[in-house]
Amino acid sequence: MSKPNGNSFTYLHRMSETNIKGPAVVIQGLPGMGLIGKIAANYLIKAFEGKEVARLYSSFFPPVVQIDSKTGMGKLARMEFYAITKTTPNLLILTGDAQPHDIGIIQVLNEVLDYVKENKADTMICLGGLRVHEDGPEIAGFGYDKQTVDFLEENKIDLLKGGEVTGAVGVLSALAAERNMKSFGLLGKLTLAGTDPLASKALLIKIAELFGLDIDMDNLEEAIEEAQEKNDRITSLAREVLEQSDDDKGKGPAYYI
Repeated sequence: MSKPNGNSFTYLHRMSETNIKGPAVVIQGLPGMGLIGKIAANYLIKAFEGKEVARLYSSFFPPVVQIDSKTGMGKLARMEFYAITKTTPNLLILTGDAQPHDIGIIQVLNEVLDYVKENKADTMICLGGLRVHEDGPEIAGFGYDKQTVDFLEENKIDLLKGGEVTGAVGVLSALAAERNMKSFGLLGKLTLAGTDPLASKALLIKIAELFGLDIDMDNLEEAIEEAQEKNDRITSLAREVLEQSDDDKGKGPAYYI
């Protein structure tokens, strides 16, 4: 359905029936810090053979067509919904290529909520990344009412106290709470440069605990090893540059006046 607003629009393309049995849980993992949420969401889709059931297009996404490196086929930037019916509870996974622009984020995410509520969802979990000190929690959470906050604490999730949560993680979870969904965010601690599948694994383990899911993590280990090796190379290079800079300080200027 197209929802024009001046020169803007948001369009939801239903591809098939979801066959979701409620109450369902929505897990949002869009591109963000370290791709932590997106990696976790994509892993759930593969682990439980999620079926793509809808696509959301909007003029508030970047005007980009991404070309697949293997097939040479392109696709317009979009959000995607995947239904997972092999688990109890059933899951709706929201992932995609980009987050909507700040100007249109409310419009786009309200369309998301219309769709998930239509499919018997009563819980919203938004995944993202968190920059903290080394001794900070592996996972931090936040909610919008005492019952949800108590639920997080009972499940040994450290509460995020203070600060701001930007982008879809904050806005979608807040809008879901306004629609009387049980809604909370889970943020994994960013420890690696670039993508951080290690933080994604921590989120997946916690989601498995919360809902009694059997998630095989073996296929994630290779990605974690590659990311750690990349992180080590970047750290080593940064150290060499810093040491070289310190050595050059005592040499004086390399020019004459």
